[in-house]
Amino acid sequence: MKPKHLFIILYSLLISAAGALTGCSGDRQFITYRGMSMGMSANGMADTLQQQGLALDTLHSTPTSIVLADTLKRNFVVTIYHQGDTITDILEQYSATYNDSTSNLWQAMHDELQKEFGWPNMGKHGDLHKEATFEDDRGTIVLTLLNTYSPTMSVRYSTTTTQD
Repeated sequence: MKPKHLFIILYSLLISAAGALTGCSGDRQFITYRGMSMGMSANGMADTLQQQGLALDTLHSTPTSIVLADTLKRNFVVTIYHQGDTITDILEQYSATYNDSTSNLWQAMHDELQKEFGWPNMGKHGDLHKEATFEDDRGTIVLTLLNTYSPTMSVRYSTTTTQD
């Protein structure tokens, strides 16, 4: 994947991450994913993401997860984990051909999330493996970089907090 394409994807995700403010479902407030409250239904979230250009991957979807893939490059996959129709987690996974691509993407996402959530808990902080956990009362976001055999980065948005 060319760095230019990675940064276009990054830009749209940073806008979404910066919008990870709140969505409301009753009294509970949730972090948002791409501007949508994680308090919405799993099927509603999947439908909206399909309207935004992601394709449903029925081969990899299960009764407790909905998998959507980037139709242009196949280097970006979103998995919506749910219980019933209630979202529990959303996992974004990126793969690239160069370590620098995922490292730059990780750093840009880290910096944007740090602006909103403050300093993260850094579970791992090496050159090839980094993990940053951002959390508040709306949910948790875990940003992970694994640049070992094939460069990958993932972002897990969760409705679970340590207060739950």
